[in-house]
Amino acid sequence: MPSGFQVTCANKNPQGVIVRLGGPGWSLSCHEAVQKINAQLLRLHIFIGDEAFDIGIRGSGNDAYLVLEPDAKPLSEVEALRSC
Repeated sequence: MPSGFQVTCANKNPQGVIVRLGGPGWSLSCHEAVQKINAQLLRLHIFIGDEAFDIGIRGSGNDAYLVLEPDAKPLSEVEALRSC
């Protein structure tokens, strides 16, 4: 069973970049999530079908974005992720 919080939705800006994500009872800006993951204060995961994926980070600073681990697919490209 994955640890941390389950991501079930995300909001994107007009360019398709995730600006906010959330799950049952919680919501964070993408910037907050990146900061907390980098500081090892937060772990996130997502279920796609029956498979669980940890969520990691690629890039740094203002260029940081969330990805599925271990294949580094950008979270913004996950079609199963609904809008919050």
